Amino acid sequence: MLRDSGEHPVKLREAVTSPAGTTISAIRALEDHGVRSALIAAIEAARDRSRALATGNG
Repeated sequence: MLRDSGEHPVKLREAVTSPAGTTISAIRALEDHGVRSALIAAIEAARDRSRALATGNG
């Protein structure tokens, strides 16, 4: 849906979630528990490890 719409991810999420609905409640719970930060850290760790392996420093 994101790819096909061409919308920014936040705008698309706002368009498909009800302000007091179940999806936004779940998203808020994830944000309250730092899931976004954890996902970013995991992606960065994988990127860094991949770079290290590619340069023979692994």
